[in-house]
Amino acid sequence: MSAANPSSKALDILESARMLIMDRGFNGFSFRDVAASVGIKSASIHYHYATKADLAEATAQAYSEAFKEAVAQLEADTATDLLRAYGGLFVTTLREHGRLCLGGMLAADVASLPDQVRTEVAVFFTAQNEWVENAVRHGQTTGEFRTDLDAAKFAKMFVSSLEGAMMISRGIEQPQDLEDALEMLIQLIQA
Repeated sequence: MSAANPSSKALDILESARMLIMDRGFNGFSFRDVAASVGIKSASIHYHYATKADLAEATAQAYSEAFKEAVAQLEADTATDLLRAYGGLFVTTLREHGRLCLGGMLAADVASLPDQVRTEVAVFFTAQNEWVENAVRHGQTTGEFRTDLDAAKFAKMFVSSLEGAMMISRGIEQPQDLEDALEMLIQLIQA
């Protein structure tokens, strides 16, 4: 089986792992949980992913690619609307699915993550920060956003704030708080 072309069963395993990590984090799932979800024996997972670290790494890579594709498809007339659409991905994940961002859930477990998974978390957030930074720079050139703010620093704050607001909103069962945080962040940057 090629890693670039996983089998149907490997995809089912990845999807189950993704949902479990988004619900419980890295430390909150096991091969047994994935096996029960997919309807196979735990030992069968080892055929596709030798260790939990391998499975989490592949899950993080697949999530990063899917998120990158979702972000690439965002369209908006203004930089403000583009940032709002980006934040909307977080809002939809929480409101419609009751889940947190996989990157955020893994980041919360960073102290116990295997190195290969920690690397994927860094790759995910680097890509997110760069995308938001580019959107901010665009808004600064069009006069939509404040030019006195450092675009790279604002991007990191924006992504981190959405991740944190998402966690707290879920924790207190107030998804509106995430939407409110998104709007406040946008207000902070507008010229």
